[in-house]
Amino acid sequence: MMKRKNVLQVVIYVLVILVVLLFFIPIYWIVITSFKSGADVFDYRFLFKPIVNNYRNVLKEASFQKYYLNSLTVALISTLFAMIIGFGVSYGFSRFSITKKEALSFYILSMRMIPPIVVAIPFFLMFRSIGLYDSYLGLILIYIAFNLPFVIWVLRGFIDEVPIELEEAAMIDGCSRLRVLRYVTIPISFTGILATAVLCFIFVWNEFFFALILTGVNRRTVTVGVYNFIGFAEISWGQMCAASLLVSIPIIIFGIIVRKNLISGLTFGALKE
Repeated sequence: MMKRKNVLQVVIYVLVILVVLLFFIPIYWIVITSFKSGADVFDYRFLFKPIVNNYRNVLKEASFQKYYLNSLTVALISTLFAMIIGFGVSYGFSRFSITKKEALSFYILSMRMIPPIVVAIPFFLMFRSIGLYDSYLGLILIYIAFNLPFVIWVLRGFIDEVPIELEEAAMIDGCSRLRVLRYVTIPISFTGILATAVLCFIFVWNEFFFALILTGVNRRTVTVGVYNFIGFAEISWGQMCAASLLVSIPIIIFGIIVRKNLISGLTFGALKE
């Protein structure tokens, strides 16, 4: 019995190591390539002369700096509005009697399952005709629309975990519905709300397809900026890897800062007495 248990532990450790390597090797390749010259990119020797010119060239690109600002602007605004609208809708689903509520909830969630490529061309034609092509507003509206089903679905589960008796007790004491939300519902479910907001922000920051199709030169995001290092004649591997790391670092740092709230939010209500 003990021998079988030891074998199982070894198998589990091996599988964990393989999964870690599966994720680590591409990151390792990106990191070392970002410090290589063009001639050394496909030289797989461990020893090479590192350079920082790739990072210097990327940071000197005025367009890349503008794309960075575009991504930050679009991600923050779209996440904020998606959370505000989504919280209101999810609270309504959780607390009020709505005709065919479950069917409507499934319909809203199914909107998130539509592949972006299916709606990209219709949105492109519509945005171009009404003047939203290559604009902040166009991208923000798209990301709000795609994040809303996710926000509603997740936040409804978090709000369901807040005991309705607490809200009823607060209203008996004279609190309005808004005060109940402010002092009872939101504080209790705050970690879940924060976790949802973080995931929405990461989705928008990493999104590439809509940013490529629905923007021109002025409102491109940073993910499209990384793609621009792929030229017709050659690919600037070193600069592209350097740009990829510069795009990833803020999200990694942000994730480390909020990791405790993120984990507690994702597991909110998972344990019951």
